[in-house]
Amino acid sequence: MKNKKYTSVFDLEGKALDGFMEKYGDIFEPKCVDFEYYKLYYSGKYDPMIHIFNYLAQTYNIDKVVYPGSFIHIAPSFSFSHVTYIDLFDNIDDFFVDSDVLKYLDLHKIYEETTNIEFFHQSYTEMKGQFGLMISSNAGSVSIDCKHLIKPEGLLLANNGHNDADNAFEDESYAYLGCFKFTGDKEHVSFVIDGESKKSDTYYLFRLEK
Repeated sequence: MKNKKYTSVFDLEGKALDGFMEKYGDIFEPKCVDFEYYKLYYSGKYDPMIHIFNYLAQTYNIDKVVYPGSFIHIAPSFSFSHVTYIDLFDNIDDFFVDSDVLKYLDLHKIYEETTNIEFFHQSYTEMKGQFGLMISSNAGSVSIDCKHLIKPEGLLLANNGHNDADNAFEDESYAYLGCFKFTGDKEHVSFVIDGESKKSDTYYLFRLEK
C-alpha cells in the first residue's frame, strides 16, 4: 500500500491489490463489504467529500439528508446527524448497523447529537419523505426521479457523473447556487458562485424553488 494520506483501493499495487481482490472480489461489485472495504474504497475520514458536507452543515439549516443510490458512502453522516441512505445493491444492509462503522462515525463526526442512520434496500423512486438536502452522486437521474423528496426551498447537491447536474441546470424548478472546487490534493474545498463546467468530479449546489 502506498504511504499517502488519501489511500484508496485504486492506489493499491502488487500483493496489496492481490490481497484485496482475494478477500472482496471485483472492486465495483464486491462479494462482501465491511469496515475495511469502506475505508479503502472511500478513504474513510480522509474522504474529500466530507469537506463539502461539513461546509453545508455549517452554512445551511439542514435537518435531514437523503442519499439515493448511496452504496456504502456514509460520509454525510460525519457532518449530519440524520441521514437516509437508499440503494438496491445486494449485501450491504449489515454495513449500516456495523458496530465498527458506527464507532468510527462517532469518533469523527462534527455534531453532538446521536447519529441516526436509516438504510432502505429499495428503488429510490419508491422512497417517500421530505428532506432538507438530497445528494446525487453517480446514481442516475436522481434530480428528476427523486425531486419529490426535497422539501420546499431544500437543497440538491449533484455531480455530473451521470449527467444529473445537466438535468438540474435544465430544470427551471432548481436555482443554481454555486459549485465546490478542491485544492491542495483535495485537502481543501471552496464554494464558488461562478463556473458551470459540469465536470464529473465537480459538485454543484441547487435550491428547489418550485
